Formats: sequence, structure tokens, C-alpha cells
Amino acid sequence: MAEDDLRIRTVLQRLLGAGGHEVVAAKNGREALDQLESAEQPFDLVITDINMPEMGGEELLREVKERGYKLPVIVLTARSDPSLITECFTNDAYRFLTKPFTSDELKGVVEAALSESREGTRPAAARQDEEGWVELTAPSRQEYLDRFQDFTETLIASRLDDRSKNELKIAVQELGQNAIEWGNAMNKDATVRLSYRLLPDRIMIRIADDGRGFDPGQVPDPTIDPLQTIENRESRGKRPGGFGIHLARRVMDTVSYNEAGNVVTMEKRFQQ
Repeated sequence: MAEDDLRIRTVLQRLLGAGGHEVVAAKNGREALDQLESAEQPFDLVITDINMPEMGGEELLREVKERGYKLPVIVLTARSDPSLITECFTNDAYRFLTKPFTSDELKGVVEAALSESREGTRPAAARQDEEGWVELTAPSRQEYLDRFQDFTETLIASRLDDRSKNELKIAVQELGQNAIEWGNAMNKDATVRLSYRLLPDRIMIRIADDGRGFDPGQVPDPTIDPLQTIENRESRGKRPGGFGIHLARRVMDTVSYNEAGNVVTMEKRFQQ
């Protein structure tokens, strides 16, 4: 754990230690990197602040990635500017926790990171292209959808009101789950590609799966006979189909599919 503020470092040590974790503390990124390099037993997780002397969290994150350490990195910071979030995301940060956060939030993210690491799943990879799309390519699993959503929520925290942020969350979850359940048929070895593009007046979200696609125009409106829709889906052991697309179209400014039907792009405009 890298944190230059002694008080915060002590609190984090006590919180995580009380949860049964062995914590090794460092006052900056350079010291944390030295501890990683010299450890007799490999570490399971890195938690780092951003603003620190000698080596900050951004540089530590880059070094962890470049040196090939296969362990999750949780980033803690009071900053929430888009360039910082994007850099952390593209350098494979596991989660981004904005200060102040609760002890339960910290413990929840730590346990999720350690659980995922123990499973040894195929790692996710993030990159930014020339058009400004930032894409996470990941196994077709709910936890990666949750990670993507956390980053995008932090990205637009000050640009949308609570209702609009909740609408964006609903749309990402619903269409992301459609990609996992319908597109990739719950195959965890398949891939989802979760992307965002931040523009001055809006955020664009793109979700792609490995499936053959479908014709969204042929999906019936579930609100016409919602009870029948639910019963038909439950009889096949599935969650209600069509609701996700319908909800996304209601709460997002635009929702469109590619010709094959396995890539959906949606937009949410910011308040002026």
C-alpha cells in the first residue's frame, strides 16, 4: 500500500488488518515498487494514492504494468479529472476509489479484487485509440462490466445530475448484461469490448460481444404485455428479454446497433 499521508496510511493499515489482511505500507510509489521487487513472496494486491513525492500513483501503476506484475491495483485519490481516470484505466487499474470513501467501500473493492485474482481469469486489457475511444477488452463476466461502469461513473460525476447518472448506469448494465447473456451465451471464455468516448457535450458508450448478432427491430416491446414477456422468459430460465433495450432507448439520448447487431452505441448528453 502506497500513501504519503501518515494518518491515512495508518487508518488503512488498521482497516485492512482488521479484515485479516497482511499489509505492507510505503510512503510513496518508489518505496512500494522496491518492496514489490524485493519481496520473497509475491504480493496479491497494490493500493496506491495518486499524489505522492518521488513517485506518484500514476507512475507506479505504469511500472507495475510494464514490469509484468499480474496483480490488481486499486487507485485512491481526491482528483477526478478525465485525463487521470483515462490514464489509470488504460494502465489496467482494477478500480478507482475517489476520496472520501467508506470503510465498507474499500473492503468491498479489496475483497472483489482478491477473489478475482485468485480465480486466475484471463486478464482484461484497456487501450485508447486515435479517435478517443477508450476500450476495455475483457472476459465475458459481470465483474468486468461493473469495473467499466465504475470508471465511467467517476468520469462524469460532475457532469450529470443524480437522475441522469442513474439512467446511464441502468443502460450500461442492461445492455452489458445482454451482451454477456445473449450475445456470448454466458460463455465466460468469450470476450466483451466495453468502450467510452468523452466529448465536451456528451459521453458515448459502446458495447460489443462475440455473438452472431440479432435484429433489434424484431425484438417486441415488452411493455405491451409485460406479464406474458416475463412468464415466457422465466419458463426458459432467463431474465425478461427486451426490457434492457427498451429501457436504454427511454433513458439515453441515442441508441443504435451495427448492421450485424452485436455492437450497440449509445449517447448521454451533459446538462448545459
